[in-house]
Amino acid sequence: MALDGITTALLTDELDRELRGARIDKVFQPDRYTFILHIRTNDGIRKLLISVNPSAPRLNITSSSRENPMMPPSFCMLLRKYLSGARIVSVTNPGYERIAEITVTNTDELHDTKQMRLIAELMGRYSNLILVNGSGRILDSAIHVDYSVSRVREVMPARIYEYPPSQDKMTPEQALKLVNDNKLPVSPDEIARPVEKALLNSILGMSPALARQLCIRADLDDRQAARELDGDSSSRLIKETKELLEQIVNRNYTPCAFFTEEGFAADFAPFTFAGFAKTIKTRDISEAIDLYYAKKDMFIDLDNKKKRLLTIIDNALNHLTHKAAIHEKDYEDGLKADEFKHLADLLLSYSYMTPEDPSFITVSDYYQDPPKDIDIKLDPSLGLSDNAQEYYKRFRKAKRRAELAKGYLDDDHMAIDYFRSLKALASSASCEEDIRAITAELNSLSKPKEKKNTEKHDPNTNVGKAKSGNKSSRAMREAARRAGEKTRRSKGNEKPLPLRQYTTRDGYNILCGRNNIQNDELTFRIASKDDWWFHIKG
Repeated sequence: MALDGITTALLTDELDRELRGARIDKVFQPDRYTFILHIRTNDGIRKLLISVNPSAPRLNITSSSRENPMMPPSFCMLLRKYLSGARIVSVTNPGYERIAEITVTNTDELHDTKQMRLIAELMGRYSNLILVNGSGRILDSAIHVDYSVSRVREVMPARIYEYPPSQDKMTPEQALKLVNDNKLPVSPDEIARPVEKALLNSILGMSPALARQLCIRADLDDRQAARELDGDSSSRLIKETKELLEQIVNRNYTPCAFFTEEGFAADFAPFTFAGFAKTIKTRDISEAIDLYYAKKDMFIDLDNKKKRLLTIIDNALNHLTHKAAIHEKDYEDGLKADEFKHLADLLLSYSYMTPEDPSFITVSDYYQDPPKDIDIKLDPSLGLSDNAQEYYKRFRKAKRRAELAKGYLDDDHMAIDYFRSLKALASSASCEEDIRAITAELNSLSKPKEKKNTEKHDPNTNVGKAKSGNKSSRAMREAARRAGEKTRRSKGNEKPLPLRQYTTRDGYNILCGRNNIQNDELTFRIASKDDWWFHIKG
């Protein structure tokens, strides 16, 4: 879920306990929206991640590492100037807003102690990271917001920092007083709204997911208006809301990360949620957030790599399909070779004649029954015998073209089938190792084979090395030819990835290849005649 005000307030309390008095050693900015502070505590180095990404703003202690650019952005350099060596005074949250303030002290060039605030506003598309000096002026921010962007509030260097406009809602403490008096914590203006919306718009820091969970726990239809709740429904909602608010106010909660049956990251929260296949309870909210985003980022990264891999394969398939169409046309044109031989034979038969028009001659085609007169185009500069030889040349050329095109077509069709199998493997890839295996196979296909010095150029035996087609098309055909060799082996110094292994409930061992190379190895070298073989059609 998005980081709501309640979660942010609980999270800042945790961070304050863990980081108060610690020293900031290093500041990094891996990308435009992500900042990582290396903080030295009594228990070692902690990495505080601050993300102002509009799609996933967050703040948490992380165990993951990220690659940093060679040249840090200017805002990162400014943060290093003011925060390197600074001591953390406190980590606070202003009243259940989605804001975390890290107050630090540091000494300047004159050894005077200066206080600053690093303010993380974690508010969706309005997220920002702002460095404010002791007098409340903005030194700089990750994202500049001038008057043309927002007429309500500017976030620019040298401006006085102002909090975002406050929301006219009751705090969890105020809401708890109402439920203790057996009253719904819903503002009078919101009583006509559906229960979920009424809770969301009445309690400060409440998120849609949290309001929905209250309705689920109270066994309510979240679309029902709050004022339409009967006595029993209202009592259940008050009971569940009281229990949740007490956990918030007393800081007595159980952070969790939630996952689907397939292992995808589903959500995180400071409380136990219903409706998820797998729930992992964590030590604190930071760990829940880190666990959630680690899994989510892994699947996003895997999905991006799959898309890039599929794009490469689709481009290869489109290229091969286009080449196959050209070779198909060449082959069909080459099938007309006999027509040129037929005309050449007729010209030789009538070579004694002198045509009236040097550009064509009309002769009787005795190959037809009954014979018919046909016109044969001539080169006016040549005699009939020489014209016949020209037609014989065209015959030999067309025949040769058909033979070559047929060889190219066979390779094209083999390559298309091969890349379709790669596409099926890439589409079903479920882990990083699968992507690496398919990428390694593609890379191995692009490596040129070593040639012997005695090897001669023969278009019949070296299909794909003929002059027709550019380098990429010849490489495709060469890749396809090698793909057809069932005994090929993986090359390179990298240690080959292992086969995927599974064990059934009955104790059967299942081996699966990650790519075509492994499939061939499994089929022809590892498997025995008594094994069962299964093929998945993509």
